[in-house]
Amino acid sequence: MGRRAYIVLALAVLGAAGAAATWSKRRALAADLTTTRDLHGGAHAGSHACRRCHPDHYTSWSRTFHRTMTTEATAANVRGDFSGAVLRHAGVEARMDRDAGGGYRMTFATPGSPPRTATVVRAVGSRRYQQYLAAEGDTLWRLPVAYHIEEKRWFPMTGAFLFSDGASIDDPGRPRYGGGVFDRHVTRWNDNCVFCHNVAPNPGRDPSSGDFKTTVAELGIACEACHGPGAAHARANADPARRYALHLGGRADPTIVNPSRLAPARAADLCGRCHGQRITADVGPFLTHGDPFVAGDDLARYSAPLGRDTPLRGQTGAFAARFWDDGTPRLTAYEYQGLLQSACAAQGGLTCTSCHGMHEGDPRGQIRERFAGVKADEMCTRCHAQLAAPAVLAQHAHHDPAGEGARCVACHMPRIVYGVLDIHRSHRIEIPKPPRAGGTTSAARPDACTLCHVEGVPGGQAGVGAAISALAGEPVARAVAADALGRAPSFAADERARRLGTLLEVMVSDRYPTIRHIAWRSLRRLVAPDAAPGAGLAADYDPSAEAAARLRVVTRLRGELGRAASAADRRAMALARDVDLEIGE
Repeated sequence: MGRRAYIVLALAVLGAAGAAATWSKRRALAADLTTTRDLHGGAHAGSHACRRCHPDHYTSWSRTFHRTMTTEATAANVRGDFSGAVLRHAGVEARMDRDAGGGYRMTFATPGSPPRTATVVRAVGSRRYQQYLAAEGDTLWRLPVAYHIEEKRWFPMTGAFLFSDGASIDDPGRPRYGGGVFDRHVTRWNDNCVFCHNVAPNPGRDPSSGDFKTTVAELGIACEACHGPGAAHARANADPARRYALHLGGRADPTIVNPSRLAPARAADLCGRCHGQRITADVGPFLTHGDPFVAGDDLARYSAPLGRDTPLRGQTGAFAARFWDDGTPRLTAYEYQGLLQSACAAQGGLTCTSCHGMHEGDPRGQIRERFAGVKADEMCTRCHAQLAAPAVLAQHAHHDPAGEGARCVACHMPRIVYGVLDIHRSHRIEIPKPPRAGGTTSAARPDACTLCHVEGVPGGQAGVGAAISALAGEPVARAVAADALGRAPSFAADERARRLGTLLEVMVSDRYPTIRHIAWRSLRRLVAPDAAPGAGLAADYDPSAEAAARLRVVTRLRGELGRAASAADRRAMALARDVDLEIGE
C-alpha cells in the first residue's frame, strides 16, 4: 500500500473516531439536559459569576433596590448623614459621625449614664430610608435610629412603625443604647431580618448555647435568591457546546431555575417567601440550619402564610391586628396573602411576575415596561379584554374612562396597606363595596370609593368619609385616611380648607408619630405638591417631637395658611375615640 493510501485510511479512521466521539458527546449532552437536578444543598456562586454570561441581566438587577437591601457599611453604600448630625428623642441624644479611620458610628448619650458608641458595620435598605446594624459579639443588632433618604433627616425607629408615643417593651436580652422607649425597635438581625434580605440565610444558632454563627451566600437579594444555587450551573455551562445546545433548543436548564418557566403558583411562592409573612410548626431547624426553601419549591412544604386567624402557641388573635376584619392584609410583606385571596390568581393564573419584572421597569415598583404609564390598565385588560373599549369601561367603572376614577388599580387595588412610612396598594384584587367602609366600628375598613370621595360618596350612605375617619377609629384606618386626604383629586375650596384643618389637627394630637408623619406629608401635597420632600413648607416639623414642639410648628402653619385651613371637622372630633392598636413588624 502506498503512502497516499495510508494517509487516506488514517484520515478515514480518525474521521470515524471523531464522528463516534461527537455522537457520544451528543448523547451525553442530551442526557445531561434532560436530567432533573435537586438544587437543595447546592453551592452558590455569587452574582459576579452570573455577570460573565448574563451581563444585561446583571446590569438590570444592579439597578434594583433588591441588590442594596443589605450592604457593608462603606462610602458607596451608606446614605445617611454621618457628618456630626444630632437627633434628640425621648431624653436621648444620638450623634452620627465618623471615627479616625473613616468608619461610621453612632453615639448615644442619656443623662446620668455614660455615652455609648456603636460602630456601624452594615446598612439595610436604600430607597425610602436606611437602617444600620452594629455587632455585639456574634450578634448584629438594628440600631434605634434610621435615616430618611427622601427627606434627608434622621428619625427614631419608633416613628417607623405603628406604635403610640411611649409604647415600650422591656427586653433584657438586647443591648441598651438609649433605654426605654428609645430602644423599642432594637432588633436582632441574625434570626429576623437575615431571612428575607439576603441569599441563603442561615442564622447558625447553636440550640444549646443560643450563640449565632450566621452566614449568607451573598448580602442583599441577588441572582441566586430567585434562580437557586448556581455553582453547578456556572460549572456546567463552561462548556460552549452545552450553552449552544440550550440556546438553539430552547430548553430549560435543569441546573438552574428560570422563574418565567415556573407554574404561576410556584412563581408566586418564590416571591411569597419574603413578600408574605409565614409561620412554621417548628422554627428550630430554620434557626439552626437556615431556610430550606429553594426556588421552584412549593412554599407550603416548609411554612404557611400568616392569616388573621392563624394561631400562635394554641392561641388565636395574635396576628389579627395585621389584617382587616375580612382578612385582607393591611401591612406590607403580606402581598402574597393578598394575591392568594384574589380570584385572578385562584382562577386566572395571575402571578407576581404577570405585572412585575425583576429585570425591567422603574426600580420603584418594577412594573413591567409594557405596562408603564398610560398602559397600566393593560395589566388587567389583557385578560379582561372586553373592558378595554372606552364605552364599555365607562359603563363598568361609572367614571370618565380618561380619568383616574376609571383606572383598574385605583378601584380594585386601593391604598389600604401600611408599610415603611407610607400607604401602599392592596394586592388583594377585589370589587369595591363602599357600604363595608361605613361607620367607625372595628369591622369598617377604607374602600376605593371613600378614599377618593373623602368627604363621602355623593348620593350614598357610604360612611363618614376619610376626613372624619382620620381622627376616629384605629391606627391603620387613621393612617390610610390621613394619606387619602392628600391624594384625593379635585375638591372645592371649602373642602380643601377642611382637609388642611383636619391634617393640622392630626399633626398635633394623634398619639402615633407615624400617622402624624403621613398627615404632614399629605398637608405638603395639598399646599406645595412640587416641593422637595425635605425642604419647603414645614420642613422643621418633626413628627416624633414632643407635643409642645409640634404645636409651635402647627400654630405657625395655621397663621401662614389662614382661612385656607379651617378648623378640623367637628364631626370627626366628636367621633374620635381612644384606640391604641400596636402594630409592629
